Amino acid sequence: MEGEVVKKIAPKLGISVPNTIKKALELMRMCDARCTNLSSLGVQGSCKAVLCLELAASCQDQPVNKDIAVRLSGVSKKVYSNALQTLGRMLDVQPRASVKDLCVQFGCVGAADLAKDILHSYQDELQTKVSDADISQPMFPAAAVYASAKQLKIKVDKAKLTSIAATRKTVFDKLCIEMTKHAEKIAEAKKTPGTKSKRTKTFIEELEESFEDGRDSSSTKVARLCDSDDEEEDYEEWKRKILENAARALGEKD
Repeated sequence: MEGEVVKKIAPKLGISVPNTIKKALELMRMCDARCTNLSSLGVQGSCKAVLCLELAASCQDQPVNKDIAVRLSGVSKKVYSNALQTLGRMLDVQPRASVKDLCVQFGCVGAADLAKDILHSYQDELQTKVSDADISQPMFPAAAVYASAKQLKIKVDKAKLTSIAATRKTVFDKLCIEMTKHAEKIAEAKKTPGTKSKRTKTFIEELEESFEDGRDSSSTKVARLCDSDDEEEDYEEWKRKILENAARALGEKD
């Protein structure tokens, strides 16, 4: 009977892969054996089948429309989210969440690259403290996406991210603060580009610059250096001759 319910609901959730449906049926049997008091979670009717289908889909990285799942479950969004987290823990199945998938889901694809950098930075720091650090839990990519979106001033629904994180709100808030620190460091590092080594200027280039810098007072220098008592040589002509002489002198030296 329950198997028929699963097969009937699966297409409505966009689930057609046989292995996913098979996994959902397996979870249903495990649920009957381990979870004898689901009514205390508010789970009733078709809700259990929907929960098992979503957990099965998450195990095989298949997306499920959360709004449709909630509607088919017949319970409120809050009840559904809490039941999904609790049932996942009881069955040792936690919904997977990648940075890319979360960014697509929350409409902040532009934050994906920074979120990945944040997650890697956090993992590197964590591994210096805990050698076997595990960031596979959904709260880590969820917090990285939140920190990235905040840094880039992209609005995301933190309440929904907290639900996906599958942890207590206080824990997720603290993690978001830590991830935000990494986001700020990465953003600051990108603002400070590496300094490029400057090419050594040649003598001729320096001489030309000196002409430009001292052009305003060059007329008096021209007057002193010119042999003609009647009129000054044109400044540009004088400069050309000086540069030619300097270039010739350098050529002879070589």
